[in-house]
Amino acid sequence: MMQHDKQSGSTRKFLSADPNKAMQEMMDVIDHMRGVYIRETDALEHMDTKGFLALQDEKIQATNIYKSGIEDILQRKNEMKSVQPNLKKQLERMQAEFAALSSQNMVALKRMQRTMERLGQTVQKAAKESVNRQRAFSYTPSGQLQHDERKGISTGISETA
Repeated sequence: MMQHDKQSGSTRKFLSADPNKAMQEMMDVIDHMRGVYIRETDALEHMDTKGFLALQDEKIQATNIYKSGIEDILQRKNEMKSVQPNLKKQLERMQAEFAALSSQNMVALKRMQRTMERLGQTVQKAAKESVNRQRAFSYTPSGQLQHDERKGISTGISETA
């Protein structure tokens, strides 16, 4: 794959000059992204937060490479007309499969988000109940301790947050 030359400012193609080779490189990029998304979805489904977080840099990098490859193909659409039909069909199939995988990944991400929200609400509720179960004593104007009075204590956490 060719890279953008930032030092000289020249715009070079991201993918190989040969359209067939460029298409194959793009399929390799999609295949790599597919692997990242499969591992990420697996981590989400197994509530493996450490594994999920470890994949984020690789996911961002793979996404940026994919974006550059797609941009290159779109800029060279006339050249890409000469790509072998079987490569075009294979790329279309891979993109469709990746779109389905991406949807599964999004469902797993949303599920994880809902789980984390419920966990946060449960922790807040438990903390508030724990504090409110403890007796809070107050003093009379003369400095005497008043017994048997319960006072609710706020945890300072907004119930609407």
